[in-house]
Amino acid sequence: MSQQVQESTTFKILKILPSTSQERKASPGVCSIECELSVESLFNPPEYEALSYTWGSATQDCPIQIRTISDNVHTETVLVTQHLHAALLRLRQPTTPRLVWIDQLCINQNNLPEKNAQVRLMADIYKRAQRTVVWLGEGSMLDQDRDAIIDATNRMSYRPDNAYSSLGDVNIIQHLIGFECHGDNREVGMRRRQVLADLLGRPWFTRAWVFQEAVVAKRGIVLCGSLEIDMEVLINLLDGVCDRDFQEVGETASIMHTSKGYKPMFAIREARFEEMYGVSSSRKSKWLAMLWQGMGNLSATNQRDKIYAFLAFSDSEEVARIAPSYEKSVGSVYSDAALRSIRSMQSLDVLELAIKCDKSSLTLPSWVPDFSQPLPSLPFMTHNVGSTAFRASRGSSYPYWTQDVPKDVSKLYVRGCIISTVKSIAPMAFPMHEPTNTLHDTIGLTKIMAWVTSKLPLELNPSLHRIRERVLQTLFAEGAGRDDTPGNLDYDDSDALKVYSNEPMLLERRYAGFFKRPVPMPKSDSFKELELQHRYLQWLERVVKIVHHKKLFLSQHGDFGLAYEAVEEGDLICILLGSKTPTLLRKASDEEGQGCYRFVAQCYVESWMRGEEHEGRAWAEDDVKDLTVI
Repeated sequence: MSQQVQESTTFKILKILPSTSQERKASPGVCSIECELSVESLFNPPEYEALSYTWGSATQDCPIQIRTISDNVHTETVLVTQHLHAALLRLRQPTTPRLVWIDQLCINQNNLPEKNAQVRLMADIYKRAQRTVVWLGEGSMLDQDRDAIIDATNRMSYRPDNAYSSLGDVNIIQHLIGFECHGDNREVGMRRRQVLADLLGRPWFTRAWVFQEAVVAKRGIVLCGSLEIDMEVLINLLDGVCDRDFQEVGETASIMHTSKGYKPMFAIREARFEEMYGVSSSRKSKWLAMLWQGMGNLSATNQRDKIYAFLAFSDSEEVARIAPSYEKSVGSVYSDAALRSIRSMQSLDVLELAIKCDKSSLTLPSWVPDFSQPLPSLPFMTHNVGSTAFRASRGSSYPYWTQDVPKDVSKLYVRGCIISTVKSIAPMAFPMHEPTNTLHDTIGLTKIMAWVTSKLPLELNPSLHRIRERVLQTLFAEGAGRDDTPGNLDYDDSDALKVYSNEPMLLERRYAGFFKRPVPMPKSDSFKELELQHRYLQWLERVVKIVHHKKLFLSQHGDFGLAYEAVEEGDLICILLGSKTPTLLRKASDEEGQGCYRFVAQCYVESWMRGEEHEGRAWAEDDVKDLTVI
């Protein structure tokens, strides 16, 4: 293992030698493993595979024999983790050697310069591999369940863009997991559904490096014990089962949807589809979206990898200057990544991720996200961070993106103007939205209106009906919690109040199956109206989750706003050049920095989201000034 790579274009490959005839007669669990390690050119390597796996326990207590091939042949005993040892036993072939790249063995983990250099090559290593082998670990499923899953995947159509578009695929999935079955067959289906949920619960699905390894692979094969399935087909199968499970029992009762690998699986599938077919519109915003996914759904033993694992998803020269360095502090890595994201995208979109949670243990500038922790709630630009119809600064760019990176990255120099201040904050907090919660349970408009009427001077807007419409529009943030591009509200503001008021009736009819009944054509106008309201209700049920861990506030000028719970009375509402949404800043103390500000949060403020004039008020270029955020 002392053999070193000499250039940034070379890497090591492990040759797993076949077992001897004597070993093949013995139990696989006691077989010794012998390998050879050689240095190869990245641009002209032999055909090899790459292993994608989790280290599992950090304890390395399983011995293998490795012979290095160089000027002098040297053999040594190397200790590996139990999880990797099990993978090597599965990978080893009976009569022929197998070439595999494995990070634990092909990178000297104790040599930081080598580790830094090789981490930069990992995306190319996985891209150039003939295939990537995903090792989930040993399996515990019954033979008949394993055979049924293999049979289902063999018969399913191969569609990377749609898992089960054909009726045949739907029937295969229903037969596999027991939908529309009864008695013993139903129990078998439920057991298989649990088996698949257990697969989604494997640690591999929540590992940060999985994105790079699974997404850029030419082809992937998944191993779980003796189960071997093509990665595309397995993801499509899991996708289909998740959807059918949701349709039958709902999201809260779905064992598939509650598996910790559910969201990462869909993110992998989407990113892989974009990588294969080039449908992503911007790899710059895609990288930022990946960082957001990593914050909420993925884990890393070394928190620096919350940045390094996603470098392959940006084609920005600015991001490419982030050189993996495990000598740097985590805070320094995060500050550098945040600043280069701003310069790369020429925008302040990364501020959407700079909401600190209570679990954060890092000391960071207020504008730098703690990428090691999940956000307490959805940002105002969800799904693809930075993708939105909001344009509070009228599409302006961050003004200092062309200047050299400052030595002191603790300060962020911005330009903007102060449009108002936070005058009053609603005392109620919004509970976490669950599919079983109604809009009335989540929002509680009656209590909110009691607070609003006590704070809002009636001369500003004497119509309580219109105030209710404005409050709902703010709480829904014009659809910012939707799964696609936020900021394009599909319905009129008045429709939201109508649907909110009619929610009990609409839910009663939903549970009675009213909207599933076949209706003779042409449909009556009253039915069409109810059907439209029901579709709008379904949409609002999705977008209302934007309010979680946020508070409604009232500005000095009578505007309603929505911001994270960190908001305080007196916070400054600003329009910063390069920011798509308004920003809350707070004056720093003289000890922190005289004349400086601290970043609080991005926010939603009615009538200021698109830079338009509102009741004779609009921000002007003459009002813009230099601001320093610490």
